[in-house]
Amino acid sequence: MNLWIRSQDKERLTEVNDLRIYYGKEEDLWAIEDCDDLGYYKTKERALEVLDEIQNILKHISLQTNNNNQFVGTTTYVYEMPKE
Repeated sequence: MNLWIRSQDKERLTEVNDLRIYYGKEEDLWAIEDCDDLGYYKTKERALEVLDEIQNILKHISLQTNNNNQFVGTTTYVYEMPKE
């Protein structure tokens, strides 16, 4: 399964393998990032809500399997980071 995220400023489309939240002291905002910052939020709680939303999407994507329980095909999902 592939997860792509469109950045909050809409200028990047990134295939994501690992996301984290950190406090950006210069911006005085919470950021969600992979290799680049994808979105900024005023509170840690809001950043966690966005991360939870991404997690819930991943949980609900079902992958098809063949009779040997091997994955067949690929599933790709593009998530757009919310503005606020």
